Amino acid sequence: MYDALISMKPTYVEMLISGDKAVEIRNRSVNLQPNSRIWIYSTLPKGCVQAVAQVLRVEVGSPVSIWRKHHCSVGISKRIYYHYVNGSSAVSAILVKRIWKLPFDLSLKYLRNRVPGFHPPQSLRYMNDDDPVLSAIVDFLKTNGIHLQF
Repeated sequence: MYDALISMKPTYVEMLISGDKAVEIRNRSVNLQPNSRIWIYSTLPKGCVQAVAQVLRVEVGSPVSIWRKHHCSVGISKRIYYHYVNGSSAVSAILVKRIWKLPFDLSLKYLRNRVPGFHPPQSLRYMNDDDPVLSAIVDFLKTNGIHLQF
């Protein structure tokens, strides 16, 4: 199992949390195993980690094949999708099994205080067990008495 920090626009984070979106698209290959956790960073103006999701699986394919298979679950129009994946030969569809909204937002300020020089990833950042960002997230949860649901 891997952990990863993924950046998403606030609108799409809310859609994922509400269940209106079940697949996150990335315009490159993503290597996440089933049951990996993705920590979801909501980009500015929110600027915080808002949720964690469990990966069902990742499918990599051409932009056309991924759209055909997952267009009902990506939460964006065909026009926006093709604008986003423009020029990509491989697109990843991250299928989410479970999502859990954190009871407290973990702010960018907190992360930067714990990990000097931290910058949220443009897309996705893989994290191992000794990653300082993952440690900061886990410490935040423990300090606030929050126990992961998965």
